[in-house]
Amino acid sequence: MKKNILFAFLVLMVLQTFCFAQNSFDKPKVFTEKNLMYGALIDEESKFIADDNPAFALPNYNDSAWKYADFSSKKAYDKDQVYWIRYYFKIDSASVNKSLCFDIKQVGASEIYLNGKKIETIGKIGKSGAREFRMKNDIPELFSLNNTEVNVLAIRFLPIVGGKKMAINYSPVALDIELIDAKEFIHDKVEMEQGFNFVSMLICGVFSALGFIHLLLFLFYRKAIYNLYFSIYNLSIGLMSYMVLLFFEMNNPEKIDAYAFFSFLSMLAFGASLTGFVNTLFGRSKIRLKILLIFAALLLILYYFSAKVAISLVMFYLFFVWSESLYLIIRAMIRKEKSAFIVGGGILTFVAIIILTIIFNILDSLNIVAPKMFSGDTFGIIVLIVIFVSFPISISAYLGWQFASTNLSLVKQLDEVNRLSDINLKQEQEKQQILQDQNDLLEQQVDERTFELQKEKQKTENLLLNILPHEVAEELKENGSSEAKYYDEVSVLFTDFVNFTQSSEKMGAEKMLVELNECFTAFDMIMEKHGLEKIKTIGDAYLAVCGLPIKNECHAYKTVLVALDIIHFIEERKKTNPDVLDIRIGINSGSLIAGIVGVKKFAYDIWGDTVNTAARMEQNSERGKINISESTYQLIKEKITCEYRGKIHTKGKGDMDMYFALEAKNI
Repeated sequence: MKKNILFAFLVLMVLQTFCFAQNSFDKPKVFTEKNLMYGALIDEESKFIADDNPAFALPNYNDSAWKYADFSSKKAYDKDQVYWIRYYFKIDSASVNKSLCFDIKQVGASEIYLNGKKIETIGKIGKSGAREFRMKNDIPELFSLNNTEVNVLAIRFLPIVGGKKMAINYSPVALDIELIDAKEFIHDKVEMEQGFNFVSMLICGVFSALGFIHLLLFLFYRKAIYNLYFSIYNLSIGLMSYMVLLFFEMNNPEKIDAYAFFSFLSMLAFGASLTGFVNTLFGRSKIRLKILLIFAALLLILYYFSAKVAISLVMFYLFFVWSESLYLIIRAMIRKEKSAFIVGGGILTFVAIIILTIIFNILDSLNIVAPKMFSGDTFGIIVLIVIFVSFPISISAYLGWQFASTNLSLVKQLDEVNRLSDINLKQEQEKQQILQDQNDLLEQQVDERTFELQKEKQKTENLLLNILPHEVAEELKENGSSEAKYYDEVSVLFTDFVNFTQSSEKMGAEKMLVELNECFTAFDMIMEKHGLEKIKTIGDAYLAVCGLPIKNECHAYKTVLVALDIIHFIEERKKTNPDVLDIRIGINSGSLIAGIVGVKKFAYDIWGDTVNTAARMEQNSERGKINISESTYQLIKEKITCEYRGKIHTKGKGDMDMYFALEAKNI
């Protein structure tokens, strides 16, 4: 029969009855199918020796000289000694070829042999530095027996004896072995773990969430200290349930001290927060609360020196705190304090359920039949959950009631304030409306003026950008002036129409002006395409430069590409307009100075020998040709196909090498 979960939770001491029948090959234990169905505990005195020899595992080994001992008792073992236990058993015919397993709980490390074959290792037996101790086999190895003959179970066992004193006695026996039907074992284990994990994590999650919620409430309103106590109360229950889960799943004995400390801490926090909460609401004496809180702090310090004493004392502390809380709440209920009935309901429900549970378990122990619904595991789980949540739910209900009462009072006060302020508000609204109308009118006028100013400013900026390069215009706007600058690597382009004067007389001034405008507009677009800066037009001449105000390493190549585009534009225009003038172009590369001339009607201009030489290149060019200097040729000869013209005499310069730029190379 499965144990009642609630009863297992409340019972503080487990009584075990041991059978001391001696086991041997001649008197093996016989396990029936029914025994294996519910688990057959191996608890007889067995063959036992303090020695280590691999031959001890053999089924035909003669162990007649071994002594009998109760191998489950911790008193049977010495420190750092390996022991062997041999146990003999048989199964009935109904259990043949069924899947079986050993459910093992231990305090040490072991190797399990069945009929001479090692079937399982729990932990690691070795030298001091290589040992690993484990407390159970979480996933036991499965096996089956194909006959009803005597089977030999041999166990090589290294117990944990002496050494560091643990905070709690985590196992009443050294070695506990149970032979059980594997199918039933796995089914029961999965069912129990699922139920246990669900309940534990549900309690942990719910109470942790409540704890964080009330911690936030305290942080937002520090005067409500009871929210802090209730937050710690819920968090301690969440931690306590989580530690119960960790203890249930614990396999490494080295973790016992850490788990014990956090369990102690959760119980201490539970007691301190409970007394803090109840005394804050219903207590009149602050001295008693301070004493209990100081005592909790002293217990925490005592744990460092003696964990066992501290754990023992914390139980008395919890009992006293619970009794005091119950007294204060009942006293408040007698005084008919509304809040006491809300909180007291949870307390009394808690106490009543515990008393009823104890009564039913006493009746069960006296073989007095209780109603069936009170003896099932489902009822036990429900009661366990009710015990845990009854008091916190009642406290949450109280806090909700208090919040609602406070909120209702504030709503009434707010209504009164709103009523008194309505009159002033109406008067203020009338004044505000008058002011708003005036403001709207002023804002409209300001917006209109601002829009006009922005339009004028934009016109001015556009005009300035059409006159000056962007960088120079920005400098002029920021500083009010712009200094001339020296540029050491630029290319200057000059264009001039052939026989412009004669053509003007023939075409007429107005028609010639239209032709110039269309050509120069096209030139502007070509300059913008290749990144050249237009400087000015002088009559029918067009002056541009590449490499300023922003440096460009390909200034010569870009300038020649512009010249080729201009020649191509003129040639295409001739096909549809017979009056188009021929053009000649000159290019030179070098250094120059650029800047603004004058302070009124200023213009951006360039000066230097490079500019004069570019003008000479244009003057010595031919109709529809691009004449470039030696300096430009050296910069573009790898990318542009050129024709050498030889040395040509130039006014003021003497003989100069000149080239015609013909076309761009396919690179």
